[in-house]
Amino acid sequence: MHMQSHGDNVYAGLYCLKVGKRTHKAVDQAEQVDTHDKDDPNKKDTLHCIECHYPITRQSDRIQVNEQHQHVFANPHGYVYQIGCFGRAPGCIAIGQESSHFSWFPGYSWQVALCGQCWTLLGWAFGSSESQFFGLIVEKLKSMP
Repeated sequence: MHMQSHGDNVYAGLYCLKVGKRTHKAVDQAEQVDTHDKDDPNKKDTLHCIECHYPITRQSDRIQVNEQHQHVFANPHGYVYQIGCFGRAPGCIAIGQESSHFSWFPGYSWQVALCGQCWTLLGWAFGSSESQFFGLIVEKLKSMP
């Protein structure tokens, strides 16, 4: 897996973490979301990282999990996140060991999901034996004009 240098990025130490099996798929698909053509009709559908503007997913990849697209959850440390569920997020890199500890979605394990370019925390990749999806922090994504 090829990783770019990210200077003093706080996530630089994450190179040494075990990369889960879903990570390779996410990295391989990253270029599929990259819409540089200004006339591309999908460009307005694309959601980008708030920090570096890298294309992450599309509005058309929104899904419902437990009958809702958006959810509000708190982690064990009390941090509250509003997340949106997406069937695909090819601009994300899922890292770390899969864990089912404190999963917000029973029956699913999770991994941290970072921006594939600047490594900003964007949310989590969730997976079960039946399906996979990304729960992305709503305030970390934006549409580009």
